[in-house]
Amino acid sequence: MENNLLFINQNKDIIQEFLEAMEGREGPMEIDTADSGLEAAFLLKKKKYKVVITGLDLPTYDGTKIIEYLNINYPRTVCIVYTWRLELAHVKLLVNERKVFRIFQRPMSYFQMYGAIMDGFIKYDRKEADALERRELEQNLKKASVKAAMLKRVAVERSWEKKELVKFLHALLNVFVRDVESELSGQEKWKLIEYERKVLFRLLEKEGGFPGKMEEVRRDIYKHFLHPERDQQVVLDIDSCPQEMDPYFCINLHFIIWLLLTRFEMVSWVFHVKMAVMPVNQERFRVRVEAVFPEKVWGEAHEDRVARVMTGVTQNILECFADRFNQSISDEKVVYYMEVAGRQMAQEDAALLGSAV
Repeated sequence: MENNLLFINQNKDIIQEFLEAMEGREGPMEIDTADSGLEAAFLLKKKKYKVVITGLDLPTYDGTKIIEYLNINYPRTVCIVYTWRLELAHVKLLVNERKVFRIFQRPMSYFQMYGAIMDGFIKYDRKEADALERRELEQNLKKASVKAAMLKRVAVERSWEKKELVKFLHALLNVFVRDVESELSGQEKWKLIEYERKVLFRLLEKEGGFPGKMEEVRRDIYKHFLHPERDQQVVLDIDSCPQEMDPYFCINLHFIIWLLLTRFEMVSWVFHVKMAVMPVNQERFRVRVEAVFPEKVWGEAHEDRVARVMTGVTQNILECFADRFNQSISDEKVVYYMEVAGRQMAQEDAALLGSAV
């Protein structure tokens, strides 16, 4: 939009004086004039102006009405007042209730007014740029929300798709067992495939859903793996964790613990396991798992070749879930150290999750 302005004054001599003062100025501008409020209103309905300079005492509509109209309908238009008489009531009205950029009282220098006009053009352009940027941002946010909604629909869980995927992966594993050369015997391969199939089903089917809260994780683990009657002891310490955690962290933690305890049960029904989850910072947690077995049980079990492969598969899976992974193994004792990404949920996130549930 080119620089333009509307000059409104009931005195035609002042209008002519203004036009002559603006001639030859460096900054090019288009100037329209009006000598009454009615004529000004007619022009304002036809055309947008960057700057409007108006007197206060006008026939038909006074200057304050013109400014009010512009403030409401064209808020980016810069308003300047130029008048002979400026009463206290006018000043209070213009300052408190109208958006006015500058106020000039005759007599004054048109050089000062020219500077205010140039500043007004800059102010208008900045407002226009801000509005354009805001519209683009709103459009981008709208597009992003539409895209997010589409992704959410795509990501909706479909049980039949999961079952088909499990069947496909299981078939793929069967092909591996038949066709891939390996030092394992046929029976050993099938033991391995059954273990991997069990892990796949756990990952993909999620029967009953994985726990999304830390206390639910502990409760579910105790329900399935704590059996004091056969000296199978499990302790999960989560007291150092915040009450509200990212549900995806809880889901991943539950799977990690389930995977390890399932592997431990395959080695021995008797074990004592102590697990602790401790925050490293707001977005990272350390998981320590210590398992103690009867004398030499772990070492003797891993004299079997397929047992070593299964434990290797377990460790490879753990490395996928953990940013850092370390282990210490002896004949009776196994210790795993992992750092897992996660975050404490803000109160707003927790409230949103609660409302969604």
